[in-house]
Amino acid sequence: DLDSAMPTRKNPVDYSPEACPPEFAKAFLVGDGPYFKLEPSYDVWSLGMALYELSTATTFFSRKSPEQITKVLRDPEFKPDTSQVPDDKLRDLIDSCLQRDPKKRPSITQILLHPYFLTTGFGPFSF
Repeated sequence: DLDSAMPTRKNPVDYSPEACPPEFAKAFLVGDGPYFKLEPSYDVWSLGMALYELSTATTFFSRKSPEQITKVLRDPEFKPDTSQVPDDKLRDLIDSCLQRDPKKRPSITQILLHPYFLTTGFGPFSF
């Protein structure tokens, strides 16, 4: 969402609920959104959502309003169902990106070194 792109650890100006991580949705729902600092783990969650949508041609939140999406994301029981992702390695990558705990999400380097990228013609990468 380039209209709301911000540097890491800066305050957000806006957000797209379809791609925001649970911790960010929770902050906006309780009114802390403008004071919440952006983290790289948010981009990892958003990448997982984008990869899911690209691989399944659907979203987790079809026909839901931004407010409904934010409430779903805030629910501690919400876990994206990735069973529709046709490729096992891609499903594993998406699952790792969509961890509710931001500390459990992979870094961008770890994503690039994931077996999905190493076996699809994109890799290996050198750093």
